[in-house]
Amino acid sequence: MSLYYQPSNKMPLPGIVLLLLGGLVAAAGLTLVYTYANWYSPVVQLSALTCLFFGLLLGMALTRLVELGKLRSPLGVAGLGLLVGLAAVCLEWGAYLTLLFGTHATGPGDAAETSTSFSPHLLADILAHPSRTWEAVRQVNRVGVWSMHSGPHSAAGTDSKPTGWYLGLFWGLEALIIVAGAVLSYLRAKAPFSELTGEWATREGFPVPVAFIQDEALTRTALEAGQTGGFVPHRPGDNAGQYARLLVHRVPADATCRYLTVENVAYVTDNRGKVTPKVRAVVRRLALSPAAYKDLVQRFGAPVPGVVLPAQANPPSTKAPH
Repeated sequence: MSLYYQPSNKMPLPGIVLLLLGGLVAAAGLTLVYTYANWYSPVVQLSALTCLFFGLLLGMALTRLVELGKLRSPLGVAGLGLLVGLAAVCLEWGAYLTLLFGTHATGPGDAAETSTSFSPHLLADILAHPSRTWEAVRQVNRVGVWSMHSGPHSAAGTDSKPTGWYLGLFWGLEALIIVAGAVLSYLRAKAPFSELTGEWATREGFPVPVAFIQDEALTRTALEAGQTGGFVPHRPGDNAGQYARLLVHRVPADATCRYLTVENVAYVTDNRGKVTPKVRAVVRRLALSPAAYKDLVQRFGAPVPGVVLPAQANPPSTKAPH
């Protein structure tokens, strides 16, 4: 038996179907919003921001589906996430070309304005003919369709249009962000899960923080041997900028599903005077025996939801002296 939590790598068939179908539905909905947002986006920077949101929201949707489907294989989920991410990229391109092919100009000469329409039938045709779609993408890459400053599809744009490898680089980064967001849903499959009760473990914090751990290797060795007596409560007189916190993933109805994470926290100040907490894991998801868990509860209180901070552990003041 491993000292640390190891996923069971189980992939229930209903969960796989849920992830694929639900992921495609989420990808389709996000694709429409993203494509229209890009179509009318006035600046490239805004398009980049919407792409980040696309990847983030797709990843969040898949993470929720992994949780609902009780998928516990990180590698399996990563593979399914890759499929959904690639499908999202294909859908995004299909929707984009649908708007592009539906574009028509209104008005005479340089005063002409462009408008477009969305045809589900055209979208289906584009997705059904990948070779013709690829040729269309290559044509768009050769001529370009938007300028760096005047926005996509603007009439009489005066700025140069990215083409060739330069435009391909934008597209590659866009695809990478979308696919990465989908694949990162595998992190949910790594979370502790009770095979006895069929529940995901919840993360909780012990109410009493402990003193900053100076010798991490020694503490790790002691904890792996089942010794939890080395922790000392963080006292009011201790350095407020350094402490350690005890976290546990557990399922109350399963005494064998309790996993300890110990983190050192130190506030650091950068060259601009900004203070941020630097967190370093001493151990992560170490299996706790019933006796070790009972000892920690007796000494540091019953775990509560969230991360508990010591009352006096405020970041050092960055105000200049008067």
